[in-house]
Amino acid sequence: MSKQQTQITTLALPAGGNDPSSNLSILIKKYLYHWPLFVVGVVLALTAAYFYLKLAKPVYPIVATLEFKTPTASSASLTVNQSSTEQQLDPIDKPVIVENEIEVMKSKKLIYQVVDNLQLWVSYYQKDGLRSVDLYGRNPVKFQFVKKHENVGPAGQVIDVILNTNSFILKNKIEGDKTYNYGSPVATSFGTWKLDATDDLQGSIGKDLKIIVQDPDLVTDGYQGGIKVELENKDAPFVNLTSTDQVPQRGKDILNSLLALYLQYAMEDKNKLSQKTLKFIDFRLDSLKKELNSIEAQFEQYKSSNNITDINAQAQSYRDLQLANTRSLNDINLQLSILNSLERYANSSQNSQKMPAINANLGDPTLVVLYDRLTQLHLDRQKLLATTPEANPLFIPIDKQIVTLKNDFKDKIGIIKSSLLAQKKQIESVGTGVRSDLKMIPGQDKEYSSLKRLQETKENVYKFLLEKHEQVALRYASSISDSEIVDDAHAGKVKWPIVPLVYGLAFIIGLGAAAGLLFARESFNDLITSRKQIEDETEIPILGELSYQTTDKQIVVTEGRSKFAIGEQFRVLRTNLYHLHGNSDKGRVTLFTSSVSGEGKSFVSSNLAVTLAYAGRKSIILEMDLRKPKVSISFGLSPDNPGISDYLAELTDDVKRLIQPSGIPGLDILSCGPIQPNPSELLEKDRLDQLIEKLKEMYDDVVIDSPPIHLVTDALIISRVADASLYVVRQGYTHKYELEFVNGINEANRFPKFTIVFNGINKDSGGYGGYGYGYGYGGYGGYSNSYNSYATKEKTTFRSVMKGVLSRF
Repeated sequence: MSKQQTQITTLALPAGGNDPSSNLSILIKKYLYHWPLFVVGVVLALTAAYFYLKLAKPVYPIVATLEFKTPTASSASLTVNQSSTEQQLDPIDKPVIVENEIEVMKSKKLIYQVVDNLQLWVSYYQKDGLRSVDLYGRNPVKFQFVKKHENVGPAGQVIDVILNTNSFILKNKIEGDKTYNYGSPVATSFGTWKLDATDDLQGSIGKDLKIIVQDPDLVTDGYQGGIKVELENKDAPFVNLTSTDQVPQRGKDILNSLLALYLQYAMEDKNKLSQKTLKFIDFRLDSLKKELNSIEAQFEQYKSSNNITDINAQAQSYRDLQLANTRSLNDINLQLSILNSLERYANSSQNSQKMPAINANLGDPTLVVLYDRLTQLHLDRQKLLATTPEANPLFIPIDKQIVTLKNDFKDKIGIIKSSLLAQKKQIESVGTGVRSDLKMIPGQDKEYSSLKRLQETKENVYKFLLEKHEQVALRYASSISDSEIVDDAHAGKVKWPIVPLVYGLAFIIGLGAAAGLLFARESFNDLITSRKQIEDETEIPILGELSYQTTDKQIVVTEGRSKFAIGEQFRVLRTNLYHLHGNSDKGRVTLFTSSVSGEGKSFVSSNLAVTLAYAGRKSIILEMDLRKPKVSISFGLSPDNPGISDYLAELTDDVKRLIQPSGIPGLDILSCGPIQPNPSELLEKDRLDQLIEKLKEMYDDVVIDSPPIHLVTDALIISRVADASLYVVRQGYTHKYELEFVNGINEANRFPKFTIVFNGINKDSGGYGGYGYGYGYGGYGGYSNSYNSYATKEKTTFRSVMKGVLSRF
């Protein structure tokens, strides 16, 4: 963004502002001014393109297509995961990962073999006009190493020969030319070699042949980088092999050889893996057979030593026996419990005691009969007791029968009880044996199961390997390649050079080179060339712009219409100056200064004063550059006339006597006067203030031409008496760094109403951003082209035309 800020209300000359379209238009116009340079650049570039097309060797695209018959990488991974064991043991059916195969095809191993098979490390060239023609496939001789001493260097070895019918001449600038027969060994620094004639020799008799021998490794690297193998669609396993070559047949041979080698390698690798798999399966079958025999022997010995036929059935019988013993033991305990209660009854002396209950399955019928009789006697006694007192003699026979039966009952209980105790002891003994056997069953079962499991595992693996052995052997016998060539290598249309594209690029390069030259020239130019540069670097407003004029006259403004466009520009500057002074009519003091000498400060101040005079304003120019005055000379006045220095040095007080008429009505000159040794000290005196006050009463405008500000301090001293200050910047003359100095002066407020006048603008120089620049304001809307040129044109000659064209470079 421009730093320019309007500090005063003036009719400033428009320069397009910061509109991007305006800036682009300015840039285009600035570059179009130098059209001869662009024409030369384009012509040179097109000429170079023409010779390039004549010398360039056409490059052809070579394409081949290979199809994979197996799933692509995405589905292959799923297939392997579905049955990884089978895939590992069946390599023929193992899915091919296409991405991996692409890397194999691009491997240096295969490409090196292609280079070696086709002898691509040897090239044959023959001159055909300005070109060197590659004789691949039709070389008149064949180079072969007899003995290779060392690797050929990166630059290769060049062999120049002249072919004859039965011999060839080997060129050697150092040792001289030598003649060798075809097939004869030739000893050189890089090895011993020979040339054998081919069927194409006759067409090259008497011609020069250049043979270039290169390092096969480096040649392989070059072809490896040039061959591209791509899987365009991952869902369709088609792989494209592409390369470029200046000789179409060589490119096709390379890709076809590479495909053939890859298919051969893939098949060998596939068969090799299958053979290893079969060998591994055979080895494992033999090993498993021995292991199974050993396990079966251990199994047999274990059964024999532990009397095991069926361990599960035996364990079940033990469990059944233990259950039966437990049940029998429970029955005996129950009977013993009943017998104990009966025995307690039998041992009691009370005949009235109630009979205990017994189990129906007590087992002894005699005991049951006695029990029933005793029960009946007790019932009879109870009935009698209900009607008869117990002391009645009727109870004696019943009690005697009860006592007798109790004794018999007691004896019978003892016999039965002894028998049950014996049974119980026998059952307990059997139960102890059964429990012991049952405790051994888990250990035996564990060892038995371990042997059984090991046997079954080995048998399953053995059966699996037998099955896979037959599958792999069958498929190996009928195996085919996983890939197939869809399209053999074929050459397309010329890939490069494309004639329209080459000329188009040359045209663009020609324009770009010219533009780059202009840009570089401008970038290294430290001088101010455009208004925008001023606006970007300073906030000081630009009051006006003045064109460059090729004339020796210092006063270019006339009363009528000027011959030069600058006359109208000075009138615009006069109007802007009027607004700068705030529409003041009387006693305006305007100071002119610049950075260094030669920027047109005196020229601008003199012509502006003339313009003011023609406008009816009584004006005077003060030649206050007391070191190097120029104003008097511009108006043809004598520099020896007394002037300002005399007044400041107090040599005279009569100001009117010092003033000289300029020859233009309404304009007077107050010259410098004699050069004094101490001009700065003179300017600091109050006499200067007195002088200015007198002149302000006498004139409408007082124009002060002061010394350059960057050389001496006189202008800073004079600025105290000025109402406005105009700083002159000249295009192509004032350095850019001067703007930094001026910015410092402006920030210090050393000058009143500080503005800039851009002088010496040469619209034909190409440096000013605005060709056909329209100066205008108010209702004019812009001056016509006649104001921007001479009123009477010079006669056009060839010399003037050429001078104008050359100036645009």
